[in-house]
Amino acid sequence: MKYRLNKAEKVPVTLYNVAKTREYNGKPIVTYRNQHRFVPGEVYETDDEAMLEWFRTYKRKVRYNSDLAKTLTEAGVPFELEMCRSCGGKVKKISYQIIEVYDE
Repeated sequence: MKYRLNKAEKVPVTLYNVAKTREYNGKPIVTYRNQHRFVPGEVYETDDEAMLEWFRTYKRKVRYNSDLAKTLTEAGVPFELEMCRSCGGKVKKISYQIIEVYDE
């Protein structure tokens, strides 16, 4: 399977605590203390199902910005608006998937 940064990202991004399958005493285990740096426009490939599942479920959550919402809409990246529960909905946040996983 292949994966890459979504089309709205224009600068390199480093993600931390990425899931990865490794061998330990001859048995596969999933570790989470891994980091991965992504460059916009570059396509990566892996067979690691734990890593792919982590990419599919990971969403970046940032404070609402109308410019970011416009950029995501123009790039065709789906996003969700979330209201902050702890402050009673005064702060809006945008949640979107930063990594696209696809099969060609």
